Amino acid sequence: MSSKDEFTHESVQDSETISEYLKALMDGFAKKQIAFDTTDKQIVLQPNNLIELEIKAKKRDGKNKITLKFAWKDTPFNLSDQKSLEIRS
Repeated sequence: MSSKDEFTHESVQDSETISEYLKALMDGFAKKQIAFDTTDKQIVLQPNNLIELEIKAKKRDGKNKITLKFAWKDTPFNLSDQKSLEIRS
C-alpha cells in the first residue's frame, strides 16, 4: 500500500524572494532535509545522495518559464547514464 503526501504553492514573487527560496533549497540539499510550510500545510523531504535532475527552459510569445524538477527515492537510484550540465549567470 502506498502513501501520498503533497505540497503545492503558487504565487507571484519578486526576484529577490525567489533567490532566497533557491538558497534555502541549496541549504536543504546540503543538510539533506528540506521543509516546506504554509499556514495550512507542511511537508519535510529528506533527499539522499543520488537525485534525478530535470531542467526545462522556454521562451514563447513574451512569456518565459524555467521548470526545475528534483526526484529521488527513499532507496538510492542506480544511475548509469549521467549527462553533463553547465549553468551560467
